[in-house]
Amino acid sequence: MNRIVAALVLAGAAIAAARADTYGRHERVRVQATPGIEIVGRLDPAAPASLLAARDVKYFNRQGGMWVRFTIDNGGVLAGSRLTLERPLIRDQKRRQRDGSIEHRPLVALALCIGRAPIEAALSLSERSGYTAPLVLGAPEIARLGAVDAAREYTIEPSCGGSAELPLAPAAAERTPSAVPAPRGSRRFSCDGRQYCSQMNSRAEAEFFVAHCGPTQMDGDNDGIPCENDSRW
Repeated sequence: MNRIVAALVLAGAAIAAARADTYGRHERVRVQATPGIEIVGRLDPAAPASLLAARDVKYFNRQGGMWVRFTIDNGGVLAGSRLTLERPLIRDQKRRQRDGSIEHRPLVALALCIGRAPIEAALSLSERSGYTAPLVLGAPEIARLGAVDAAREYTIEPSCGGSAELPLAPAAAERTPSAVPAPRGSRRFSCDGRQYCSQMNSRAEAEFFVAHCGPTQMDGDNDGIPCENDSRW
């Protein structure tokens, strides 16, 4: 019992110490995977959400749920500068661009190490180029870290005790199931690569594909109602 109490006290002290750290505007962040990878993160308390620049983003189906495969590139020239990961899809986010097109940004959870603080972050993946830092940590993640001094840079090296992937915290586990189940009544449908209304057999099937099968061409006005002009139903 004394050992358990001591362990809990030490864990609490470590968390408190990590939260007491003051971080700079930019910090090196380690993605906790096997193997891991270090990338530059911009800490922006004004950003409402967090974003990760990724390459080769692909949706795929695994055991009835939607997953995402993507590659992180830290811009290095040595071996280990790229890492490809697969994660369950939390939500498919849509962003309308200035040219009127729609950008799909899958939301996934990743274990990160910033300074001495291991956190589970919900990150929107974007394939757009030109980001100053490949990772932007917004208000939800910074609230779990501590203070940010925009006048400082690269103050704390990531040191969370190894590069192995961290287990999901309970809250993250609740919002990130290992497989996203299809809604009841739609189990007869499955993601098979179809994208167009002409390939659908019913409105229910079109709604399933838009909700669970990644980017499609069935909701052009982005109002959540697919195939509105299909005269078959």
